Amino acid sequence: MVTMMNELYRLFRVCFPKYPASEDVFNEQLKPECARIIFEYDKDRLVGYSLIHGNSISLLCMDPNYRNRGIGSRLLKSSEELIRQTDAQTILLGRGKHYLLQGVPADEPLAQRFFEHRGYSADWVSVNMELYTDEWDRSALVLPSAPARLGFRFADAHDRPALLTAVGDAHADWVRIFQTCNDPILLATLDGRIVGFAILNPNGGRFGDPAVQTGDVGCVGVIHSARNLGIGRQMVAHGIEWLKLQGCDTVELRYVALVDWYERVGFRVKHRLWMGEKAISRKQDSTAR
Repeated sequence: MVTMMNELYRLFRVCFPKYPASEDVFNEQLKPECARIIFEYDKDRLVGYSLIHGNSISLLCMDPNYRNRGIGSRLLKSSEELIRQTDAQTILLGRGKHYLLQGVPADEPLAQRFFEHRGYSADWVSVNMELYTDEWDRSALVLPSAPARLGFRFADAHDRPALLTAVGDAHADWVRIFQTCNDPILLATLDGRIVGFAILNPNGGRFGDPAVQTGDVGCVGVIHSARNLGIGRQMVAHGIEWLKLQGCDTVELRYVALVDWYERVGFRVKHRLWMGEKAISRKQDSTAR
């Protein structure tokens, strides 16, 4: 029996073939059961929808065969009206607590222009990167030297207070992520003190080939006083080695801004995503008509 959840995923795969997320990942990341969803039908066929969490349009899908019929504009306008009823000041595209694609695929110019023509803008482009472990050789990398006393180990329950302190120093916005994280967390230590961290998940890839095992590296950080010592890249390389030992064929990075930094560790760009947003006007928005 085909359910509404199946239909949401089916249309996502039609609209975003370059992002082959599994149905389990789709449901886990987007939480459709908790979202507000606006639907467009052609008779009994779902041809478009907008999935909204808070002030984020987490996903807007429209069947390519139904373009240029005003469906996308109607979905966007209705989504904006829903968000405008809250106390939010900004509408975000693909961000917030629940999202699958951060932003809008920048390799699809029509999608970006659709939002730009309706008042959205972006200060930056986020990047997804990947690495094939069978092609990766740590000895071939030119990595900066690191302090001789630097060590790596995985966090346990006793590390929690010190880890959260380190995360707060490096990236305060990430503290809430680490408070609930159940994935392995690699620590970089210097003289016994936590100076760096990275979340590793051997099955955490979102957009890898479903036929292979895709790992994930996320939330890589180094405390301010230990930066520029070569710790970050040494830690990421150590994490890649561990993921390779866990059987990962590919390793994925998402939401990357420091592209050059990760390229020097062996990653290459896979996707670019336009991080659009729009200030909310409490007046009728004529641009979305």
